[in-house]
Amino acid sequence: MNRPAEQSRPVDAGQLRAFSNECLQAAGLRRDHAELLAELLTDSDLRGVRSHGNRAMPRYCRSLQEGRTNPDPDLRVLLETEAAILVSGDGGLGYAPMMQATEAAIDKARARGVAIGATCHHGHYGSAGHYVRRAMAAGCTAFSVQGSHPGKFGEGGGNPGKQAAFWGNPPICFGLPGAQEPPLILDAATCILADYQRGPEFDALQSLIPAAFFKSMGYTGIATALGGCFVGQNNAEARAVTERWPRASSGGLIIVMNLGLFTDADEVRSGVDDLVSGVRREMDPLPGYDEATTPGTIEERNERAYRRDGIAIGAEDLELLEQAGTSLGVAIPWRPTEENEPT
Repeated sequence: MNRPAEQSRPVDAGQLRAFSNECLQAAGLRRDHAELLAELLTDSDLRGVRSHGNRAMPRYCRSLQEGRTNPDPDLRVLLETEAAILVSGDGGLGYAPMMQATEAAIDKARARGVAIGATCHHGHYGSAGHYVRRAMAAGCTAFSVQGSHPGKFGEGGGNPGKQAAFWGNPPICFGLPGAQEPPLILDAATCILADYQRGPEFDALQSLIPAAFFKSMGYTGIATALGGCFVGQNNAEARAVTERWPRASSGGLIIVMNLGLFTDADEVRSGVDDLVSGVRREMDPLPGYDEATTPGTIEERNERAYRRDGIAIGAEDLELLEQAGTSLGVAIPWRPTEENEPT
C-alpha cells in the first residue's frame, strides 16, 4: 500500500489539508476534531504513508454520516494520577482523545521522567506514529499501540477463514529523535505481511518461515491487550459504547519517556545519529535496494520532497477523494474553478 503509486499527480499539502477538513465537517464532525484529523492525515501523506493518509477520509465520512461513529464526542478524563491519564473517546474517532492523552503524558514525563497516556471507547486512531512523533518533538521517546476488545479476532473480510497468521494488524510505533540525522522511528503494524499480500503464494510462507508468523502473532496479541483490556475495553461500558457506536471498539496506549531520563539528552540524540548514519554507511542493502536505511529515513525524505513539490496522490486515491468532495458538496481545490461549478 505504501509503495509509490504507478500513476499520481502532485497536490499541495495545504490544499489537501483544507479540503479534508471541509469534507469532515460537512460529514458532521465537530470543527476542532476535523481540523486535527485533516492535519494528521495530511502528515501521513507527506511521509508517503498512503495507507493512513487522506485515502481514509472518505471512509471516516461515511461512518460519521451512517451513525457508526460519534461526530460530536464528549471527551472525558476517567482517571488521572501524577504519571498517568485515561481519556474516554465517547464513541468518536480515536485521533482527538489519543492526542489529548499524549499531550498530557508529555507534560507528566517532562516532570517525572516517565508517564502513560491511555484512551478507550473510540474508533480508529490512525498511525501510531502520530503520537510518538508528537512526543519526540517535545524531547521525549515513546511507544504507542492501538488495541481492541480481546474477543475481536481476524481482519474481517481480509481474513474470512480466521487464519492465526493473519489474526490482526494493529498499529504500533517506537521512536527516538536524532540531532542531525533522520529520526529512528518504527511506525508499522504488527502483521508480518501487508494487507494486500494474501493468497496461496503467501499462505505457503507460513510453513517456510513459521517463526516470522509466530512473532507477528505475538506482537498482535500484545498490542491488542495493551490498547484493549489494559485500558478498559473489556467491560460493560465498552460494550455499551460499541453497541451505540459500532465503529468505536478500540483503545490506545502511549508510554512517554523523557529523553534525558538516564543520561544527557544530547548524548542520546547523537547516539541515534551514529546508529542511523552507521547503518547507511556500513550495512549492505536488501536485494533490489540501493542503500540500507533505518525506519524513519524514507519518510523524512518524502516529507521534504512533498512539501516542496506537492504530495504525490495516486490516481485511485484521488478518485476516492474527489468522489467524497462531490457527494459532500465540497469544492475540489486542485481542479480548475470551472470544474467545481454545479452543472
